[in-house]
Amino acid sequence: MATDELRIWALGEERDVEAVPSVAGVNLEDILEETLVRRPEMLEAGLHLVGRQTPTEGGPLDLLGVDAGGRLVVYELKREKLTREAVTQCIDYAAALSARTPAQIGELISDHSGQRGVGKIEDFEAWYQEWFAENELSDLLPPRLVLVGLGVDERAEQMARFLHDGGIDISVLTFFGFHLEGRTLLARQIEIDREGAAAGRRTTGQSAAERRLALDSRLTEKGLAVLFGEVASTLRAALPDSTQRAGSWGISFSLASGGGRRRFCHLWVAEVGVRLEWFPHPESYDVAALGTLKSDAERCGWRPTNLGYAFDIPDEAMWNGYREGVDQFIVTARESWNPMPTDAAESFRERVWSYLRSVPSGKVVTYGQVAKGLGVPEAAQAVGGALRALPDETDVPWHRVVRVGGELNATENREQRRRLEDEGVSFDGDDLVDLEEYQWRE
Repeated sequence: MATDELRIWALGEERDVEAVPSVAGVNLEDILEETLVRRPEMLEAGLHLVGRQTPTEGGPLDLLGVDAGGRLVVYELKREKLTREAVTQCIDYAAALSARTPAQIGELISDHSGQRGVGKIEDFEAWYQEWFAENELSDLLPPRLVLVGLGVDERAEQMARFLHDGGIDISVLTFFGFHLEGRTLLARQIEIDREGAAAGRRTTGQSAAERRLALDSRLTEKGLAVLFGEVASTLRAALPDSTQRAGSWGISFSLASGGGRRRFCHLWVAEVGVRLEWFPHPESYDVAALGTLKSDAERCGWRPTNLGYAFDIPDEAMWNGYREGVDQFIVTARESWNPMPTDAAESFRERVWSYLRSVPSGKVVTYGQVAKGLGVPEAAQAVGGALRALPDETDVPWHRVVRVGGELNATENREQRRRLEDEGVSFDGDDLVDLEEYQWRE
């Protein structure tokens, strides 16, 4: 719809037809951006806005979001018709973000959220883990691109469609305003839909070979190929039965767990050197063994993170001095791993259920709050697993657990809402629980 203006007609009771007048451009410019910030679902369902005018190497980024699948979304918003310059600018922003590690993007969002109508996210990694428990932080990338404007010219649409048809996840939205009986109406037109690629065309998801090439290129660029290779070789020797998955920023090592695979550790390309992160899943270890491993990790120089424990290796000299200790820790953690974690899982589930029984009626807790209350702040995902393991008939008040923003469970939200309302909990206009009023404080 690069050349045709969107029009609306009102049908009267006597079948008369009246054209609805469009809003003058300057008036719509004044209200569009603020409206989209207040109601991000007008851009797409399930969108979380996490930044506005976020600084990047290419300049301040208009809007930054995370979609329902956990992917980063770059929005280039123009208060006029989209031109070829808007396409170029959006690519520049996305390229600048893609040059960062997922952890660096998280720090950028944490540092600059909470401004101009966008909610504050103190710890992005923890926020992401609670919203997208099944994802890794690396699933943020590559970012999607969305152009938003008051129409689009022919050249800009041609450029965007060329990128889209070539596999780039780019879409174009245009908005039009109308006056009707004292109200301003907004109409959204999807000019290029991200789901509209021809069958068989590649998506933006990288293949294993592409991820490996991207990782090798990044290691070569940073001069870390030798160091990364040595640490990876040590991990492979210590974890001979692991499954390894290469990403563009590192390698995940997973072990057998309950008939599937569960991530044991991850080797990252860091801003300086490389980083090894171990994930102490409470379901995969005996409680006593896990406590000993955590103590050993901190004594040996591993630092706690939101998801586990990290060991930073800035250069080969440090690695040569700590290699033996890291190797021994990984071997010990591997030997303590329970591939069929029934006892540990059952013990953890019982602790979750017991904790929830102590939450009073009319109050709610978040997944992360439960995990922290049990002394395992990295286990928010496991709390969800404990709730899913509940029998149909139970006295555990599962409905009192909400997400970090006050959102309800995606699959049981109607029943959950009914039960909470019966206990006196009310919801705001966005169907969220006000945590300031209803969150339980121990």
